[in-house]
Amino acid sequence: MRWGKIVLIFQAILTLIIGIIYFMQFTAIGASDMLELKEELKSENYLGNELPPAIKDIKQRFQIASYIILIVSLMELVIISRLIK
Repeated sequence: MRWGKIVLIFQAILTLIIGIIYFMQFTAIGASDMLELKEELKSENYLGNELPPAIKDIKQRFQIASYIILIVSLMELVIISRLIK
């Protein structure tokens, strides 16, 4: 059972790292790339500061995925820490 706990800890830490990367990418999408994308879309007959629905959908899915992965990895670490005691 000792190796099983080590594997579970390794998996939880990797999941946490992936969640942090998703979250960092989500914040990067919100800041810099959206401004460039808005400029491109203005030339394609989109109104004002609005983004097309497809891009809004992608951004929302990315946000949900990052939050879910972060929460799942933190729950895994809590559960595993209780197994170790």
